[in-house]
Amino acid sequence: MMSAEIQKIRVVRYLRERPDWVVTRALRATIRVAKTAYANLGYPTVIPLHCLLWGGENSVPAGHYARITGDLLRPSTPISATPHVQLLKEYQAIGTEVFRPERFRETAYFKNGAQSIATLGRYFTYKREEDIVRVARQFVAQFQGKCLDAAPDDRCFSSPGTMIRVRPIKHSDCYEVLDGHHRLAIACMQGVQAQMAWVIPPSTLTPLQQLLFDQVFCHGKLEIYQPIDRPEIRKKSRLFRQCTDRLALIQEFLKEHGLLPPPTNGRTYLDVACSYGWFVRAFQQFGYDAMGVELDWAACEIGRLVYGLSTDIIRRSETVGFLRADSRQYDVTSCFSLLHHFVLGKAAISAEQMLQLLDKKTRVVLFMDMGEEHEEWYRTTLKGWNPTQIERWIKANSTFKQVYRLGQDYDDQGSFSGNYGRTLFACMR
Repeated sequence: MMSAEIQKIRVVRYLRERPDWVVTRALRATIRVAKTAYANLGYPTVIPLHCLLWGGENSVPAGHYARITGDLLRPSTPISATPHVQLLKEYQAIGTEVFRPERFRETAYFKNGAQSIATLGRYFTYKREEDIVRVARQFVAQFQGKCLDAAPDDRCFSSPGTMIRVRPIKHSDCYEVLDGHHRLAIACMQGVQAQMAWVIPPSTLTPLQQLLFDQVFCHGKLEIYQPIDRPEIRKKSRLFRQCTDRLALIQEFLKEHGLLPPPTNGRTYLDVACSYGWFVRAFQQFGYDAMGVELDWAACEIGRLVYGLSTDIIRRSETVGFLRADSRQYDVTSCFSLLHHFVLGKAAISAEQMLQLLDKKTRVVLFMDMGEEHEEWYRTTLKGWNPTQIERWIKANSTFKQVYRLGQDYDDQGSFSGNYGRTLFACMR
């Protein structure tokens, strides 16, 4: 057995040393043909419906179509939330009334078809918006198990028995639908849990995944700093911050000190180094006039995309420069997992100077945490920085006289075991 393996190694080495030899060229050509055949042919498999995501239109891939239209979350949308399923639900609720011209034009189904015509010049083979209803009627008839007489232009539609075609989405168990949205919508309405599909390589990234890879701190891994509830993100990405653990402690503290809910004239909130803006959105939901500041362009874009936070709410800026230039004060401020970078000398100013900038910005309470000496990755570089020392340091270098320890985060789990578990402080005067 060993001699056979050695012989294979020798053959491979022999061929590599003779790249222009006719046999080597023939083998390379054969391999290329095999790879092309694999990419074109694909393979069949059974896929749960919740793993199937909205694709593009008229053979344009989902990611490309999403960028053309500006709807970057389209490829992150499950089949159950597509306009196709929405139309069937509306038909079940109001019957043929859904096809009344004024009513039909308000459906997500019509708007999707109209966008395809405006973007690509057609929806299936139709080039006029008024013909979209013909596709919809054929679709509903198929849902009812009926068969309408097909017009010549309708013959391009796949038959009900045709296997759907999909493409794998990288770093997930999800697939982009290439062909079969209508059939899958019917299956979804019928309560089908899984569907046989033809999988066509190669795998692809959704625009949201690409943005996550574009983050400065990502380092080539699908890592998420704050929760994102999208199908291709949930299972196989690494979440740095639970966020809900800190928010529960913050919410309780705000209630105890009469800061929740805010009065009718509103209170203000600023999150420094806010990442995607998860806490900004949470404070908006509390009723605060909330905003955040973040340096990373990709993080700001993710916040706009997944949390609906505009550029006025998340300001893209270097934090020190923003705090120095911004003349406003905020009732509540927060600064999570940032100050230890200043302690480690990774910024233009000292940690004490940064704390003083946060102090000046805060009218009522500052919520903060930072790296501590118990964490594996800071065991030597942050030696001595424990909750007691941090509390003393805050009081010695700011006008905050009351420093409350609210609890610890729950991020010390999985691949982060031995790290995090940082104390959340509330600082008041």
